[in-house]
Amino acid sequence: MTAAPNVGAVEDVPLFSARLTELLDTMFKSGAPNAGRFCGYCYTPLDAQRAACPHCARPTDEYPPVEQVPREVLLMFRQLRRRESLVVNGYAYAGLLLAVAIFIGSFAVIFFTGLGIWWYVADIVALFILARVLAGLLGGFWGDQVGYRYARRKLAEDWSAYQTGRRGS
Repeated sequence: MTAAPNVGAVEDVPLFSARLTELLDTMFKSGAPNAGRFCGYCYTPLDAQRAACPHCARPTDEYPPVEQVPREVLLMFRQLRRRESLVVNGYAYAGLLLAVAIFIGSFAVIFFTGLGIWWYVADIVALFILARVLAGLLGGFWGDQVGYRYARRKLAEDWSAYQTGRRGS
């Protein structure tokens, strides 16, 4: 396995400002057009009078504005969302699997100890409650944090490779 390139801290990735993220989400969800005035470096949407990007602070004379976000950047954003989703859903399914395992284990205990029918009912109710709680806890809390960090780290690698190819180095 090869070592990941040194791309700096994830926070150093200048890509996907809040304005660009909102625009790209809108583009992918509702088919909004990929048109406008964007920073030539980080592709944050720019007003017509802006002389520097509000996100990366690079002047427009150094990085001339572009009329659309490049396809490679759109694909990076889509991949970022897929990676986040994959991790979050994986953790949520792990929570469901854990709830089912607990249900089967307690069902077996109830069966072999000969406890009454109400214990089976309680076990089924516990399954529904545990499935919801564990899926939410694992997917919605831990999965969200892990997924965000993982996707941003991979984005940093993708952005570094994009920048290298952009410079022709």
